[in-house]
Amino acid sequence: MPSVTVDRFRFNLPTGWTWLEYDQCTYYREHFNDLASSKAVDLLVLAPERAELWMVEIKDYRRHRRTKPGNLFKEVSHKVRDTLAGLAVGRLVANDPTSRNFAADAMRAPRLRVAFLLEQPQKPSRLFPQVIDPASAKTALKKALRAVDPHPLLGNASELSAKTSWVVTPP
Repeated sequence: MPSVTVDRFRFNLPTGWTWLEYDQCTYYREHFNDLASSKAVDLLVLAPERAELWMVEIKDYRRHRRTKPGNLFKEVSHKVRDTLAGLAVGRLVANDPTSRNFAADAMRAPRLRVAFLLEQPQKPSRLFPQVIDPASAKTALKKALRAVDPHPLLGNASELSAKTSWVVTPP
């Protein structure tokens, strides 16, 4: 079972699945990131037997409050959009074979899924408030990503583990 640690979260993936920490790969960091305001999701996962590309964004607000202004879901949708653009171009021009081959495989996947791993304080306080209201979060994420994935997943590590074929272990 392959596993990868991203932002201190450990993802245990089913056998045969491949992954790319896209925002850390050579092509993105040295080339595509130079485009004005380009963003990237944290993790890309290819599930070959399901013919799916998973785009995973991770936000952990348990220890650090959100300081960026603006809508969190719009930020995630921009990261998804920019990552898709980077994959489309990277499959053709990426210098490193890992990025180029993963991008080519990713662009052949007939199904795209988005998962947003969001950790918030279990007991919100004035110092560490909840970033978003959980009751309205799923609707807001679905609205922001409807053109890409009409049923994006949103939850903490245990919630996503229950809904996906991988297991996420939080730090």
